[in-house]
Amino acid sequence: PLPPLCLPVLPHGRGGDFVNALLVMAHGSPRTQANEDIVRAADSLRGSGRYPIVVVGYLDCNDPDIPAAIDECVAAGATKITAVPYFLHSGRHFLIDIPEILSGGALRHPGVEILMGDYLGRMPQIADILRDRVAAVR
Repeated sequence: PLPPLCLPVLPHGRGGDFVNALLVMAHGSPRTQANEDIVRAADSLRGSGRYPIVVVGYLDCNDPDIPAAIDECVAAGATKITAVPYFLHSGRHFLIDIPEILSGGALRHPGVEILMGDYLGRMPQIADILRDRVAAVR
């Protein structure tokens, strides 16, 4: 597995007593049904109990946007936010837009550690998923 990408410009959290929030970041769509998969994935993660706070934030078209989702995590008590992009490739949003948004969140919330994970498309399991999709077509 690949290590998470850490944004070195972001401040470190307070001591060792973290309340870790999971921020799942998606592009968003004006078509409500297109967002149902990300909401289902977040609900599943929330139900696992691993993260006391799980929030979806959208880059475009939907609420909450990513800055508001960061604020929501902090308002719920997060001292550390693990922000994971629900993106398949490393385009402009992943490389530029999201890091800038997360940096802005860190400036608004000093003392809250924000870590950015890698995008989904880099995961080796993607090839297995593609094979499953091909098999389903037959």
